[in-house]
Amino acid sequence: MGTFTLRKGRNIRIKGAARKEIVQLPLPKQIGIQPSDFKGLKLRPVVKIGDRVKVGSPLLEDKIRPGIRIASPASGTVAAINRGEKRALLSVVVETDGKQEQEAFEKIPGLPSHLSREDVIRILLHGNLWPVIRQRPFSKVADPHDTPKSIFIHAMNTEPLAPDLDVILEGQQPAFQVGLHILKKLTDGELHLCTSGEAKSKTLTQASGVQKHSFSGPHPAGNVSTHIHWVDPISKGDIVWYIEAADVLRVARLFLEGVHVSNRIVAVTGEGAQGHHCYANTVIGAPVRSLLGGHIPSGMRCLSGSVLAGKDVSEEGFVRFYDAQVTIIPEGGKREFLGWLSPGINKYSFSRLFVSSFLRESERSLDSDKHGSDRAIVLNGIYDSLVPLDIMTYFLVRAVLAKDIEEAEALGILECDGEDFALCSFACPSKTDIGSIIDDGLALIDKDE
Repeated sequence: MGTFTLRKGRNIRIKGAARKEIVQLPLPKQIGIQPSDFKGLKLRPVVKIGDRVKVGSPLLEDKIRPGIRIASPASGTVAAINRGEKRALLSVVVETDGKQEQEAFEKIPGLPSHLSREDVIRILLHGNLWPVIRQRPFSKVADPHDTPKSIFIHAMNTEPLAPDLDVILEGQQPAFQVGLHILKKLTDGELHLCTSGEAKSKTLTQASGVQKHSFSGPHPAGNVSTHIHWVDPISKGDIVWYIEAADVLRVARLFLEGVHVSNRIVAVTGEGAQGHHCYANTVIGAPVRSLLGGHIPSGMRCLSGSVLAGKDVSEEGFVRFYDAQVTIIPEGGKREFLGWLSPGINKYSFSRLFVSSFLRESERSLDSDKHGSDRAIVLNGIYDSLVPLDIMTYFLVRAVLAKDIEEAEALGILECDGEDFALCSFACPSKTDIGSIIDDGLALIDKDE
């Protein structure tokens, strides 16, 4: 067991935290699955418009590894298969029937101690649940033919307004323990459970058969990359798998009950949520609008995820597959007359440029404005003060922009993901999206291999 206290990083306090109560929402009329959520897979639809599907029925299948499929989170009828430029698959939409009929899968009652690694992989693939397991490097869906040197259970989140795992996992200790036992069969190495130093749920604190690690400190202390870096660092050629703590419960129920669980507890956050701040018990791929009572106030931006690493999904969009949070913030775009001359009492800044930097920190109202135009990147110490990894961020960014793969690997890019540099993008005085640059570098390396 390890205890880690990190100093680098920053917590951004914004308005709109979710109340710590779980609200059961009605099944939405439609759900949407977006292939872009699944890195490393080249997906094709295995259904046609008008086909009937059940919960757990396959909607999409990987062209390279046909055994990896993406399941429907609801029963109903396939309403649309949306494509973009060059016929790129954008989404599959299912019109729900409200019945939530389940596909029947193999059931393994009791603690499945007799199962082999091959048995576990077979059941996860047949139950269309394999995509919950991802790998580092590249943050893509794991390859069942690989054997990871270790597996990480991601059981904390330090992003702004992030959901509290104690609320989501409360009372789930028996199923969670079974899920851990199943996942341990997938590796000859260790199973690492990484939690917050403030975790109180017995589901996490009393878990057994795993290496437990607690992390304290500002964001990104809760990122998967941070945990891997400090607990079991990876080098070129290493593979580490990871899975969200809530998905461990889904794995357990697939084995114990033979059902594909599609429920997802989503934290509804941001000041634009206006009275709907809660933990919404819904299904994977639910429309953002359904989490807000069917109405989204005008002038708001809808994000699946947090303000740092979330994706803009628009008012008609769906919650993305791996997200357990939506954030609604005011849309920017308003011009401020002579704003550069104002003392900036209400402006949020990481530097000492505004009066607000000297005031007591409190919850702020943030919108989508960049507050400046793009400009040349200048060497500064801001990046490295926000990244708790042993990485020289500025030089890594320069290597990626130069497409110097060997230099980028030597500087540690394989340990990273774009989300680890979201704070750098937020604080960058040059208005440069550092996270996107890192993602582009990883995609270039992955394509080259």
